[in-house]
Amino acid sequence: MPTKAKMTVDPLMQATEQYLQQHYCTLEHLLKTCDLSKDEFFAYVTARCLPQHSYEWQIKSAVSSFLGKQEWVGQSILYYHPRHILLLHDLITWHRFMPFEDMAKTLQEDFKVHYVAKLKELDAFSDVLRDCGDEPAALDKFLEAEWQAYLEGTYGLCVNEPTAENIATKEMMLRRIRLLTANGSKATLSDGERVLLKKAIQALDAVLSPFAPYERAQSSRELWLNAIVAKYALS
Repeated sequence: MPTKAKMTVDPLMQATEQYLQQHYCTLEHLLKTCDLSKDEFFAYVTARCLPQHSYEWQIKSAVSSFLGKQEWVGQSILYYHPRHILLLHDLITWHRFMPFEDMAKTLQEDFKVHYVAKLKELDAFSDVLRDCGDEPAALDKFLEAEWQAYLEGTYGLCVNEPTAENIATKEMMLRRIRLLTANGSKATLSDGERVLLKKAIQALDAVLSPFAPYERAQSSRELWLNAIVAKYALS
């Protein structure tokens, strides 16, 4: 009788799984903690009141021969930012008095108000207006795109706490770093540029997530924080 082959664990896979388990929560955990069914949970997501998952872990099986290959997804685990628990508790309460459509509009407007307030605090609102050609419609389009990225779970991946304030900080500090360094192409910086760059780096570092091990080499933390700090000797 043939012996069963021992399964080897890829270190990167193991590190990634540990990262997700440490920093995120599964759909099953959310449902249990908030006492919701899957249908009830996804109703909030579909109604644009709650962000989607940030990671999906798929467990696959495959068989191959000279005639071809077949692959199956045996299990799919969805990982969400832990902030979903707090959001869900609020949404469940609101939904007793407010329909999904009204909640979605209120949440989006609140996101935009806090995002713009943070832009002004960062002295970046005028920069965004210039980027938008000083057109209110273009600014609304920009804020709508940020809200959509939030709902898609994108910011649940790249900022440590996906709030409007942290999202605005991430985007504006990345913009500032790119401008100050000409996308990292400047050979040297003036003293004034170095001071501004250090402040932008510190603000960015405070809101960026560590990122999962498999994606770190291409992450904004590596490309626009670690690499810039090393190039201009800012540490």
